[in-house]
Amino acid sequence: MRMLHRLEPQSLTELAELSGRKVPSLSRTLKMMERYGLVELRRKGVALVPSALATGFTLILE
Repeated sequence: MRMLHRLEPQSLTELAELSGRKVPSLSRTLKMMERYGLVELRRKGVALVPSALATGFTLILE
């Protein structure tokens, strides 16, 4: 999330290179995060551009 927010990668491939993760694994993770409303994945030509929607979190342990 921090990497998405700070670096604003323009494709999953760029994010994969920055993070050291493989594109298929990264894609699955981001699609799950999109279902929870944490990230947005939008098409830009043939590229899928990820962006962070949630940039701050509070953890409450009770």
